[in-house]
Amino acid sequence: MHKAFLQNNDIKSSKSRLSHLLLHKLDLYLADVQLSLDSVLDKRLVRTFYDLIVAILLHRHNSMGLLLSELGGYICGFAHAPAGTKRISNLLRSKKWTSTIIDNFLFSQTRKRLESLVKQGKRPLMLWDDSRLEKAESWFLEGLCSVESSKAKRLTRIKKGYYSPPNKRICVPGYHWTSTLLSALGESVSVCQMSWWTTRGKYKEYGRNIMFRMLEKLQKQVGKGILHVLDRGYANEWTIEWFTHFQQDFLVRWKKNHLLIHSTKGKKQTHLLARSFKARSKKIVLDSQRKILKSISIAWTQVQHPSFEDINLSLVIVRDTKNYQSPLYLLTSLPV
Repeated sequence: MHKAFLQNNDIKSSKSRLSHLLLHKLDLYLADVQLSLDSVLDKRLVRTFYDLIVAILLHRHNSMGLLLSELGGYICGFAHAPAGTKRISNLLRSKKWTSTIIDNFLFSQTRKRLESLVKQGKRPLMLWDDSRLEKAESWFLEGLCSVESSKAKRLTRIKKGYYSPPNKRICVPGYHWTSTLLSALGESVSVCQMSWWTTRGKYKEYGRNIMFRMLEKLQKQVGKGILHVLDRGYANEWTIEWFTHFQQDFLVRWKKNHLLIHSTKGKKQTHLLARSFKARSKKIVLDSQRKILKSISIAWTQVQHPSFEDINLSLVIVRDTKNYQSPLYLLTSLPV
């Protein structure tokens, strides 16, 4: 009994020390943005901002919507949840501050981390990501648009012994989301930019315009020296045009049926062009999906895009030697 009691005390004390450490780190991280808010907001609203961030970090979960009334209970205690809800509402409705303060804070943190990565001799990577925020049960929220439901796609996946899933994609109300995240090889990610947008109504936007504005901000705030990494959703000609216009290096996962031009092979689809080039290097990597080590081969060549024949690009072909997966095609502005 005595031993178990001591063990429980040790666990409680370690959790207490950990919580104090996390709060200390959060204080250091939010110090700059709280100073900016102090200059335009009442101190009580600044305190509410800090408490709200803590509540979201502690209680964020994919099955918890974090309703305003729930958050009010977390920051003031559930006996005074209405008062906490009113505090959060006053903070969010205040016209004395805008999202520009948060944007400037994130860019300031990004610049500091960039300097640190460069001093360590690491290449900074800017990861572009798109997703959506699904509001499947909502109808009247401002700015809702149709988004493809990733949850519905998982639920209707083919399973043995069950009915055939619908052929067409399932769409629900929601918002589109675009972000850029700063990282490096062997490093964790940190947020640089985030944007939520809609394709309907008064605030209707196009994904290309969102990307252009985010890239323009990056060029002004951060400058050059970053490698932008993008998935197949960005494999198109305007990605090449805009990154070249803003003088930014990029690496995009290219689609196999897109056309490319080679100086001797001519104009062909990417997968047909890639067959002509033999491997120049091999490597053993971890397949995170199958949890096995596998051998890959790497080939590369210089190509041009049909719409920009004056711009030299490099096509990198990554093949699975055991044919577990189809080849991976990477198009980059960097010479290999």
